[in-house]
Amino acid sequence: MKNNKQLLLVFACLGLGLVASLPACTFDPAGLVGAADGNATPPPEQPTPTPTITPYPSPAGRIAFVSSRDGNPEIYVMNADGSNPTRLTSDASEDRQPVWSPDGQRLAFISNRDGNWEIYVMNADGTAQIRLTDDPAKDANPNWSPDGQTLAFESYRDGTWQLYAVKTDGSGSLFKLTNDPAAACYPVWSPNGDRLAFKSKSTQNGNSDIYLVSPDGTGLTRLTDASVPDSDPVWSPDGTRIAFLSWTDGNPDIYIVNSDGSGLMRLTQTGAEEGCLAWSRDGNRIAYCSEQDGIWNLLTIQPDGGNPVQLVTLAIGDDSDGANFDGALSWSPDSLYLVFRANPEGSNGIYIVNASGGEALRPLTSNPNDLDNSPVWSPR
Repeated sequence: MKNNKQLLLVFACLGLGLVASLPACTFDPAGLVGAADGNATPPPEQPTPTPTITPYPSPAGRIAFVSSRDGNPEIYVMNADGSNPTRLTSDASEDRQPVWSPDGQRLAFISNRDGNWEIYVMNADGTAQIRLTDDPAKDANPNWSPDGQTLAFESYRDGTWQLYAVKTDGSGSLFKLTNDPAAACYPVWSPNGDRLAFKSKSTQNGNSDIYLVSPDGTGLTRLTDASVPDSDPVWSPDGTRIAFLSWTDGNPDIYIVNSDGSGLMRLTQTGAEEGCLAWSRDGNRIAYCSEQDGIWNLLTIQPDGGNPVQLVTLAIGDDSDGANFDGALSWSPDSLYLVFRANPEGSNGIYIVNASGGEALRPLTSNPNDLDNSPVWSPR
């Protein structure tokens, strides 16, 4: 899967109505006019009411993204309908990788404003920007703990990528989570905060596998052990399963495994390159992108592999006007929409799509140049 050519998507939450059965109403037919001779007067016909169509809810929440519209990459937020885009960072360097805190009140991001890539946090309005790391090596891919008190991230400060954790209020020192002679990267917290999933490259066969580790660095567990690379772990919202990519047939396909390593199941076997996994917040669907023969598709699928739904199809052009998806997909808080960056017909911008399908893309931003990217939906 090519970098910066991946997606993000949204799942529609369906309500199930319950019908209560009521006992039949009893009556005395002798009380009706004409009942004695069997000629009871029928009630007048009533017009059939016109069914009311429940409108699809409008997208709610906020979307953080990166934009170079003011000259260099900075962090912005906007409403989920694209209104009120607001610049949160303003400096001569680059600010990237915005990530919402679980309560939606803060954002973590990386910046090279001090000469190298470090981890920062700020309030969701751009105030109170705090630098959390300070090292000549690169720090990247911050991920919030469910309680919002800790950020896990990857760092090259040891001459190889390793995982670290730091308090989000700026207090305390760094805590090293891994000490792998190979590389450990892409940390993702479990929903209850008791473990982190990550990718580590084996020193024996050179393949990457999925591992788990506790927040104190103990309990290192190898979750997958294949002769091909495994990567990109994504937790289910209930914390019982992990979706990931595996190169079983020479191209990445989607697999799911229980968090104890049992129940390995393959979801896709298309011959295409799958990627940009995103589990819906209600747990009912997994969004992903797929590329084959110059065509990008954005789809969702049930965690049991059933009912795949194709949402978007775009042909890939050249680097200047290719209709590409970019990076990760992000679900709306209600699991009804997906947001992502794409370039349909040369119109680069951030788009949302109804996760149930059947609707066209809705542009939130649109720029002729490659200015807006990395959108991520707030958790509420």
